Amino acid sequence: MTQALEKAFQGASELPGTEQDIFADFILDELAFRAAVRAGIEAADRGEVVTLEEVKKMIPKWAFK
Repeated sequence: MTQALEKAFQGASELPGTEQDIFADFILDELAFRAAVRAGIEAADRGEVVTLEEVKKMIPKWAFK
């Protein structure tokens, strides 16, 4: 673990319980976002992409789920 991460966790451990939960949720959301971005980049690198026109056709299906 890096010193910066250790310092962040040490600071978080000194927060009240509710604020610790908020900090943990923030970190977990950030990790999930970064993992999704990496997965998207890897998929694009493999050529797994769709055209803008295909995406436009998908939007109405997403909007009414």
